[in-house]
Amino acid sequence: MGIGYGNPWLTLGYILLAGGFVYGVLRPKTRVAWRSMGVAQAFVVALYAEMYGLPLSLYVIAGITGQSEYAADHFHGHAWAYLFGWGDSGAVVLTWLGNLLIFTGGVIALAGWRQIHRARGGFVTEGLYRRIRHPQYTGFFLFLAGSLINWPTFPTLLMFPVLLWLYQRLARQEEAEAERTFGALYAEYRQRTGRFAPLWSR
Repeated sequence: MGIGYGNPWLTLGYILLAGGFVYGVLRPKTRVAWRSMGVAQAFVVALYAEMYGLPLSLYVIAGITGQSEYAADHFHGHAWAYLFGWGDSGAVVLTWLGNLLIFTGGVIALAGWRQIHRARGGFVTEGLYRRIRHPQYTGFFLFLAGSLINWPTFPTLLMFPVLLWLYQRLARQEEAEAERTFGALYAEYRQRTGRFAPLWSR
């Protein structure tokens, strides 16, 4: 018997694993950061609760399209390919693409966290921080995007733009705090780096 729906232990395991990873790389400290973290953890729960638990979004899709396989066949949870008529091959390609983004995001987020942890509150401008001011958030965004490509659900699709907005706002607040701490040094650093993606032209 393969992996499918209605598997509470697998659901719990993935929620704990992914939730622990998200907490570990984002490390909330302020009240705003904790609120943002709450939405991030809700995304994780909503994703894996449907992926291996009860596929409510796919029940809705099955009802709308009249195709019961969305809720019966676990592989149809990679719904984009079937909704756009790309079939099993499209589902495999999108699964690999989603997993690649999730893996890449995880590597970037962990590398950024490692640099910050080693600096112990110091001003980091090397490695990933040479080009990007918030690589941990960049990695987190790639994780979110990969998850939505791999396994879309209605709750996660709704939470995705909310999380982008929350962490964009949090990044601006952290930059303001860093500029108060490091002054002109950080202001100059901000001019030559991108917030979430490199500014190669500079």
